[in-house]
Amino acid sequence: MNVQYYYALMPLVVGTCLPVMAASNGALGKTLGSPFWAVFFAFSIAAVIAGLIILFGVRQAPSAGQFAATGPQMWLGGLVIAANIITFTIAPQKIGIGVTIILFIAGQMLSSVLIEHWGWLSYAKHPVNWPRLAGLVLLLTGVALIKIY
Repeated sequence: MNVQYYYALMPLVVGTCLPVMAASNGALGKTLGSPFWAVFFAFSIAAVIAGLIILFGVRQAPSAGQFAATGPQMWLGGLVIAANIITFTIAPQKIGIGVTIILFIAGQMLSSVLIEHWGWLSYAKHPVNWPRLAGLVLLLTGVALIKIY
């Protein structure tokens, strides 16, 4: 399989799992009496899996120099992961999985366009133009129509 297809398939497959994560984390939080216990255990499972991948697949730890070369913006992912899991544990129970996913996609598209427009986080600039805005509106309209009907 062409490696480009593999990288395109990854987000598609994981994207199909987000509603599953929302439903299972919400049910777990409800059963355990707190969504934050569900988040804790979700992070624990993720840490164990990452640890196993490192143990069996990645032999060399990052050097002190590599850590020193990082900037604060490079550590934002951890905050986003925490917010993601907390949101997908709490919000679907209150507003439904479909609405949660729609708002999640809207937020992703908006931030993607802004990151590329301004060249934030070391990305090449790709200015916002009318065709990109039209695509964003059409995408969000399509998602909303799927949810409504």
